[in-house]
Amino acid sequence: MRSSLVLALILAAAVRADTNSPFAVAPLVAEHSPAQPKSSQPVTVAAQVGGAVVRVTLLVQVVDPGNYLRRSDAAFTNSWREFPMNDDGINGDVSKHDRRFAAIVPAELQQHRRLVRYCVDVVDKNGGVTRYPAATNACPNFAYFVYDGLPAWTGSSRPGRTPPLTFSSEFMETMPALHLIARREDVERSQWSQSADRQRFFGTIISDGRVYDHIQFHNRGKASTYVAGKNKWGFKFNESQRFRDRDLWGRPLNNAVKSLSLNACASPWAPVNRGMAGLDEAVSFRAYQLAGVPAASTHWLQLRVIADSEEASTKSQYSGDLWGLYQAVQEPDGAWLRESGLADGDVYSPETGVKHRAENSPTNDVAFQEFMNGSQFGVNESWWRNNLDLPAYYSFHALNRVLGNVDLRPGANHYLYREPNGRWCVIPWDLDMMFIARTHQPGYVAQAQCLEVRALKLEYRNRAREVLDLFCADPRPNGGQVGQLVDELMSFLAPTNQARSWPELDMCLWNYHPRSHARGEFYRTPYRDHRFGGEWIRTLDTPDFAGFGRYIVDYCTGSRGTDDYAPNDGDQRGYGFGFLTIEARDSRIPERPVIRRADTPGNSSSGPLRWEISPFRRAPTNGAGFAAVQWRVGQISAPGLTGYQAGQPRRYEIEEFWRSEPLATATNGVALPPSLCQPRHTYRVRARYLDTTGRFSHWSEPVQFVAP
Repeated sequence: MRSSLVLALILAAAVRADTNSPFAVAPLVAEHSPAQPKSSQPVTVAAQVGGAVVRVTLLVQVVDPGNYLRRSDAAFTNSWREFPMNDDGINGDVSKHDRRFAAIVPAELQQHRRLVRYCVDVVDKNGGVTRYPAATNACPNFAYFVYDGLPAWTGSSRPGRTPPLTFSSEFMETMPALHLIARREDVERSQWSQSADRQRFFGTIISDGRVYDHIQFHNRGKASTYVAGKNKWGFKFNESQRFRDRDLWGRPLNNAVKSLSLNACASPWAPVNRGMAGLDEAVSFRAYQLAGVPAASTHWLQLRVIADSEEASTKSQYSGDLWGLYQAVQEPDGAWLRESGLADGDVYSPETGVKHRAENSPTNDVAFQEFMNGSQFGVNESWWRNNLDLPAYYSFHALNRVLGNVDLRPGANHYLYREPNGRWCVIPWDLDMMFIARTHQPGYVAQAQCLEVRALKLEYRNRAREVLDLFCADPRPNGGQVGQLVDELMSFLAPTNQARSWPELDMCLWNYHPRSHARGEFYRTPYRDHRFGGEWIRTLDTPDFAGFGRYIVDYCTGSRGTDDYAPNDGDQRGYGFGFLTIEARDSRIPERPVIRRADTPGNSSSGPLRWEISPFRRAPTNGAGFAAVQWRVGQISAPGLTGYQAGQPRRYEIEEFWRSEPLATATNGVALPPSLCQPRHTYRVRARYLDTTGRFSHWSEPVQFVAP
């Protein structure tokens, strides 16, 4: 396949214009080069045609910015220009008589921001005309997009009152761009007219140079649909051309998707968080993943909407292509299951029912209804163990406390995934109301009933202490915990070696946007809020994006310095950390052990790594004895740590790397095989004790080392 290929579609069948002629043309392959042309650059279109061919013609349609042609528009049918295609080794054709026909689209047709559609008519020896793609296809043409690159942009947080900030073209290239081409009236109705709520409109998406033509777009959301002014988007792609996305680190995903959901980074129901730029959702979804809870992945992009002839207006900073910062969130469907390495299984919303049905699953909802009905009552321990993925639920519940998931409720804002073993797993969703130091909704799901069972509550408390030790204890940007997670995600929005940041750009575009419903609320501090079960005051160390990063870290760690936490106390300092500390508290757990390195670091790269632990000590209020000791190793990576690789996901302590089974022998140490750790990478070792009542101690403080 030639490297210049940007689009190759093999059509296994075609619809003939002359249905009375016998079919004499084989399926066709079409391609164009260059992949994404620039202005005044000729484009070669080639078509590999089989069968008895008399004539091949290229049909080209030019779609100018501000004059989008929907498939239903009359001009879509009658505005095609014809160019003869040849197989004579000239005018774009490479070799004579090889059944590869070519034509050159003249350079003057390539203009910045122009969409160029094309299709191919093939006349066979009987006079029959076959069009590729067929007119009946959901996408009845090929297409390419002419683009000269992202321009610089200048805007002010409050025009006329605050100084303008300029975001260079080099800066604009630091964030992936998603272009939507559509009619202005369709865009405005979709985003701002309640009469068009959830109505689908036609447009074209360009991403990574690929054109997804004749897609459908609509607004998203339930109660929050039109709250912020900067609203959510949904895109539906044709089955024959699913969307190919990338992850946060720019790596192509393995599974193409039928839909794309964009959140607006606008905190619609939590204006107290306006200016977080989606950091609240990104941190939350990623934290669930790291702790072993199936959760969606997110990444940021800049949305650009081509609905006018001008790319940017000289009259208003709010006009033009740039719509600002948005966040793509994976839909919890079959593609998400495959991308996450999860087995196919039913996915349900407690609000709307089935989201995805496994291939061999019954077509009824009996299993889901039985599970939901059982979850409402104080069923016994055996039922919960057979029906709920308890380890995943413990992590989910613990992180709800740490992250302040105050909008969670038994009937909303989460999904349920049925694993092949028949157990159900709770999946987090709708995380745009996080890190609040007040209550709002209950903050738990129906399955929280399991914690009324004594044995399960003890297990949950064991896991809660793990989350505190492995995720909440270290606020440093390279400490392998929440401080590092916030630092990593912020780095995507505030790229190094750039004077500006994406939260600043979004502030300039939306803080006083005429369509914004909450103007002037970016980075306001102190912020007096009364939406969440009582008035509270949120403050930022600095009134900017960095201040919000510090806020999240303080919220999730023991930043208060005192042990006077209380749910709903309105004190942001360590609120999530304190809430989970209360739920994890148990005066009868063994004392926290201390470990140390027992071999000589760097002495040998072939011998085992040896560690010692302090003796078991029971709690003063508990007569339980020693049951087991458990060891774990976690890998961490971040800038400044040995083994870190730029551009790759950082590693975190809470991620499972290695842990021993509980060892029932009262030994004072452990030897780790050298093959366990990758040379010149950074790790943390910890240990904890288990007593005869099933209570684990806190994990020891870590000992950090670099593997030889």
